[in-house]
Amino acid sequence: MQAECNVSDEHLEELSARIAKSFFITEEEALELIYEEWERVEALFAIHKKINLVHLYLIGEINELYRIA
Repeated sequence: MQAECNVSDEHLEELSARIAKSFFITEEEALELIYEEWERVEALFAIHKKINLVHLYLIGEINELYRIA
């Protein structure tokens, strides 16, 4: 069983700000997107620990998943 990964509110705020800038959406919309992909976000934080890398990989995965880019 995989250990739980707790993502702090500060990390979520910073990640949502970065995603909002990347996709030209509001931070509220970015938070909705993060919560829709919560399992993926948790897994990325468990692996990478740094917001820069989580943002980079999450954007790539979202682009592939939703074909935004």
